[in-house]
Amino acid sequence: MKQLRFTAVFAFLVVLFAESCSNEFELTAPYKEIPVVYAILSPTDTAHYIRVEKAFLDPKTNALVVAQIADSLYYPENAIAVYLQKVGSPTLYQLKRVDGNKEGFVRDSGVFAQSPNWLYKIKDDDLPGGLGETATYRLIIKRQDGKPDITAETIIPKSFNLIAPNTTGTPPFVNFLGKLTTTFRWTHDENAVYFNIYMVIPYRVLNSNGTLDYIDTLYWTPVSNKRFDGVGGNNSQERVVGNDFYTALRNHLLARDPNALSNDGRIRYFGQISIAVEGGGREIYEYNLTEQANAGLTGAEILQTYSNMSEGFGIFTAKNYRQYNGFKMGAVTLDSMRNSQIVQDFNFKF
Repeated sequence: MKQLRFTAVFAFLVVLFAESCSNEFELTAPYKEIPVVYAILSPTDTAHYIRVEKAFLDPKTNALVVAQIADSLYYPENAIAVYLQKVGSPTLYQLKRVDGNKEGFVRDSGVFAQSPNWLYKIKDDDLPGGLGETATYRLIIKRQDGKPDITAETIIPKSFNLIAPNTTGTPPFVNFLGKLTTTFRWTHDENAVYFNIYMVIPYRVLNSNGTLDYIDTLYWTPVSNKRFDGVGGNNSQERVVGNDFYTALRNHLLARDPNALSNDGRIRYFGQISIAVEGGGREIYEYNLTEQANAGLTGAEILQTYSNMSEGFGIFTAKNYRQYNGFKMGAVTLDSMRNSQIVQDFNFKF
């Protein structure tokens, strides 16, 4: 999990594909403590983090002031215990409270107090066999004041299989051809609903005398927030126009090196490319449906908010990720680039 964020009186961003999901919950009941939970589990992570907070409005204090007081955001350490349980097993695995700022998850500046940034953590090694694909996991938050446990469940998506571009070649190739489209196709199970495709495209730049100038990498997301439409079994696909790649490459090259178009005889070569498929759980789909239903002139007068928690607000969901390495940019792509007004001046060679 890359990021953990909350904004406004309470809002969370589902950080999965382009970080585009957002929602707000206004809490108006004075002194009523509202649990707020956020987590995205992934079997590819070495550690799993869950954010557990509380929210309420003090009728005597501005909410923005309350938000800057860390003690108003978090439960006292001994007030709750956070557990993961694999459904079907009686064993509970307790998470440890840690400061996210010290774990590499520095809280964004803004409405909420930045430090401490309490999260609940468990290492994947502490779960026998790690987080299991297709398994159902239950989050259990036990409160020491006698109130009922706060719970939620999610299913871990099965790993994905990239079908196109073809991964079986030696080496496999990927091509982007101007106005034509490149098809990305992958298989998945019913537990994955939203998808991203990520590409890592390294390249090196040689001076006219053959010496190395520099090495750099383009990180590109050709497919973002692709929703499974239920057509074609558990297969999803997206077609990407070659010129979209050319434009992303040109923008990156000029941002990295404003002199890239100086026609100084430099030559560029692509390195080995990685393609990764990332897919998120059904809870994200339900969350987005609720957000869309509230939008526009036909939206509900009383806003509905999605939460799969037994109490309070939040989202407990899962994702998976699979990366394929060793792709090469095909010769036909280089031929097409030489005839493209977008990238023809960058002198890429095969």
